[in-house]
Amino acid sequence: MTEPAHHDAETATAAPTFVFVHGLMGNSFYWAPVVRELALLGHRSLPVDLPGHGLDASIPLAYQMQDIATFAASSSPMAAITVQDNVAHVIDVVRKVRRHGPVILVGHSLGGITIGLVANAISEAVHRLVYLSAFCPSTPDAPSAMALSQTPEAMKDVPIPNSGHSLFLGMEPVSRGLIRFNLRSPDPEALEDFRLTNMPEATLEQTLTVINYGMQPEDGAQTSFADARVEADTWGRIPHSYIRLTHDNVISPALATKMIDDADRLTPDNPFDVHSLAAGHVSVVLQARELAAILDRLA
Repeated sequence: MTEPAHHDAETATAAPTFVFVHGLMGNSFYWAPVVRELALLGHRSLPVDLPGHGLDASIPLAYQMQDIATFAASSSPMAAITVQDNVAHVIDVVRKVRRHGPVILVGHSLGGITIGLVANAISEAVHRLVYLSAFCPSTPDAPSAMALSQTPEAMKDVPIPNSGHSLFLGMEPVSRGLIRFNLRSPDPEALEDFRLTNMPEATLEQTLTVINYGMQPEDGAQTSFADARVEADTWGRIPHSYIRLTHDNVISPALATKMIDDADRLTPDNPFDVHSLAAGHVSVVLQARELAAILDRLA
């Protein structure tokens, strides 16, 4: 249904709404502190649960009982979820939100894949894109999040994971299509490895709170392997911002620089505007006030 002209004029001058897209293993609950801080600054925001996340997540009984061998070997409905499913879901949200004014689409980590493909599909509906230490593939050499994570830049100046003590239970590509973590592990060395990689400036207590409220133990793998290159004639027309996290050991500062530079070569007349925040990859949510201040300036 076509909106009347007066409605378009009213919404064009309305304040924007921030739509947040979480990363791997995430959910909408992760964004609660940022939503609070933005509300205190007078902004509307809507955190999205991608398919199979949030209250729609699968929490197997084997995981709840810490029967990890059974959990790791079992099937999951998450395996069937594709990047196209994620994109279609967010497109539907963006179109509904846009009835009330401009949309600023924010993606964190693997959420960058989804927001880039949404922008390719409906560039006219997005007012601004914000990549919060998020994947932004733009070249044939590294067309996916997985390909970007295997570049030399991705490994530069980040700690080597403790493979003997890890919450990570494995990534099984599109054949089984699953990524799993044991977020309830009692292994203190595995918890410390996760903290150092994802939340280096956080305490163990803060780490446990975030992973128990804002993360889930399994996700689909297909989005990580999908060709998700952004396109110059659609994505490239939208103003886009990148928020670098200077303590990030997941998307290293060197990898963030590579993605920014590659995208700027794709759209030299519309480069990223870049901001920095002294935070880790997951622990950025603990600096919600500082993050909200950056987003406020982008509104």
